[in-house]
Amino acid sequence: MPFSSTTCPACGAVLASRSRVSESGEIACPYDGLAYPQLRAGHDRIYFGAWRKMDASPAEIIRAYHWIGRHLKAIERELAGKDLPAARRDLSKAAEAYHSGDPHEDSRDALRFMDHALSYAHRVIDDLLHEMGLPSHAPMDFAEWYDAVEVPFRDEW
Repeated sequence: MPFSSTTCPACGAVLASRSRVSESGEIACPYDGLAYPQLRAGHDRIYFGAWRKMDASPAEIIRAYHWIGRHLKAIERELAGKDLPAARRDLSKAAEAYHSGDPHEDSRDALRFMDHALSYAHRVIDDLLHEMGLPSHAPMDFAEWYDAVEVPFRDEW
């Protein structure tokens, strides 16, 4: 099933179809008031995506691969001009895993590499948050906003 989404007018985050609407008719953004809302929402949209289900279609996997690529570019833009060596290392590892996991090349390990790329991307977000003295991003705190109920194979790799 294709991913249905709504863009939050407050932060620009792309939210899933389960987004809540307030009594005034506005979307209630779960990332409102948090640092790096677009990066958090981008990560979570991928993290809770259909590509991580055991019965994911090849199209869902390829779509997620492209989402990961766009997410890494957004993170790279956010890192521009910041002196965060750990974040740059994590982004480099994310890019390496991303390029190793191209599902167009029929790699048996594509899903594993895509999962690793997303994990390293999450570490970069945490590096950015820690630089501000903030706690790490916890995707499971936002699970109810997304269409996925569980995240299969997250502990297998």
